[in-house]
Amino acid sequence: MAGSSGFAELDRLLALVRSTRLVLDGLLGAGELPVGGAAFLAEATLPHIEAIETGFRGWLRSEMAELDELRFLVLGVAEARVGPPANPAEAAAARAEAERDRARLAELGGRLTRADAFPLLALAHARLAFAYLPRLPATEVRYPAGRPTYADIPAPRGPAELVLRIEELERELWRIAAGRTVRPDPAVRRTYGFFDAAEQLDRRMFPPAA
Repeated sequence: MAGSSGFAELDRLLALVRSTRLVLDGLLGAGELPVGGAAFLAEATLPHIEAIETGFRGWLRSEMAELDELRFLVLGVAEARVGPPANPAEAAAARAEAERDRARLAELGGRLTRADAFPLLALAHARLAFAYLPRLPATEVRYPAGRPTYADIPAPRGPAELVLRIEELERELWRIAAGRTVRPDPAVRRTYGFFDAAEQLDRRMFPPAA
């Protein structure tokens, strides 16, 4: 396949982050999501963020953090979810997510399945993107407002900061997909920057196979 890295999961990751970044480009440029943008975020990007969260829960070990940080995580930060729907659009998105989950369960039925390694891959990829974000050269920053740099957005320093950044991605993408008014604020900039950095990191690490 032209433009393929030769690794199917990595190609899927690159396609997802690029498409998400383009959806966010359309939102920030036109003030509204492009046609099909809300559905893409709800059906492709948000499930990917959920996979990252699943990977985080499988990756976390007690020796990775001090007692206070572990207490913070155990008390529910790692399990925190988006709040209840606040409007009809959010309610419709919640129903679609629940229906998708029911379909997955029906497909599995009573069968035992092998553990899925993809959530750990998704988490590792996200950690690399978060780390690369403040190092992205100014000439390659594509956020359409403010300074052409992400140097002021630090990489997460430990599990608590990491899970908060993952949850921010989910919260902002949910808000955008649900049609809430979006202004260029720091959370939106960090969300856009994550996908901007991830896309460009992938191009450097996994160039198309010859």
